[in-house]
Amino acid sequence: MSVKEDYDNLANKLIQIYTSEYIKLSAKKASSKVHNFPLLASITQLQDAMSKYRENQGIEVVFEVLDLETIYANVDLKQKEASESKDDDDKPQLQYDDYLVQELLRYFKHDFFKWVNKPPCESCSNIDESTIQPLGTVVVPDHQVDGNGATRVERYKCLKCNATIEFPRINNPVTLLMTKRGRCGEWVNCFLLILQALLGGDEDRLRYVWNYEDHVWCEYYSYSLKRWIHLDPCEAVFDEPHLYCNNWGKKMSFVLGFNATYMIDLSDKYITKDKQIEKTTIVPNLTYLKDIITKINAIKLVNEYQKLSITHRGNKLESKEILLKLYNNTILPLNQELKSLHELHQTPTPTTNTTIPQGRQTGSVEWTKQRGEDGAS
Repeated sequence: MSVKEDYDNLANKLIQIYTSEYIKLSAKKASSKVHNFPLLASITQLQDAMSKYRENQGIEVVFEVLDLETIYANVDLKQKEASESKDDDDKPQLQYDDYLVQELLRYFKHDFFKWVNKPPCESCSNIDESTIQPLGTVVVPDHQVDGNGATRVERYKCLKCNATIEFPRINNPVTLLMTKRGRCGEWVNCFLLILQALLGGDEDRLRYVWNYEDHVWCEYYSYSLKRWIHLDPCEAVFDEPHLYCNNWGKKMSFVLGFNATYMIDLSDKYITKDKQIEKTTIVPNLTYLKDIITKINAIKLVNEYQKLSITHRGNKLESKEILLKLYNNTILPLNQELKSLHELHQTPTPTTNTTIPQGRQTGSVEWTKQRGEDGAS
């Protein structure tokens, strides 16, 4: 056996011991109690946000409804143009997956999904939003939520024919592949299912990103750039984390990310110091948030360990491989990302793409101004 093999075996044994102790500690944290605070309900609801995108039925529908010929033709074109360009010699080289994601952003916004300010009247085909009057929102009781997953229904009145219009805020991404309309929640929900289908595999590469001030977007892990990349399907924007603060002028308190294996506070990545809302106005004690994130991640890790252990019960070799897998797929990526976020907090990087139009591009002018997202502030 060579010296390198000796070192590799030693490293693996140390990792196995470390992971084993890490899991024991996580089991204790998983059973710990946490304080109640305003963010808790939202976090609890979103902690398993990524699970629904891995269902085979939804992935099959994606391939049925998308214009894959156009999408892949444009990806090939993007890749060819990039390889022939002499301006990007100093930039990291993107891979096919990255060009695919960029094309999906373009296709989704311009060819597939539609933004809804107010729904049209199906009775008289009225599309004049000035004659569609809001009546309020109805909360759907849990026992009445149907397969579309709509927990809220917006109601409007058509002033031309007096018909009542209902606009359910659909949560089922498969249904959204058919309706192809909504606001940021529906856009991200549907887009993540498409990403899961076209990027493929069981890798933990996708993330749902939630902002307390009422916006959502997503991320994917780029193998070429070796980091999580910001994606906003509503704006068709790629890798511009300070879009909201520097371009929209949006003030924010918290930004949280949810991928399959862990939850993480992404506030330092997305919120600039001048647009940071004082966090203690939302959470009385910041330790509360840290504790719930720790607890959720501990539960996820322990559950994954138990699931893998049941599958390979009684096999000592497999048990060692389980520990290595958990370390490499969950513990190490989380620790690395926490380190990079800490470094980012010390030296934040501003948005550099000056070609992006000023202010939010989705939603009515009055709506974006009211939300402080028009770029004026």
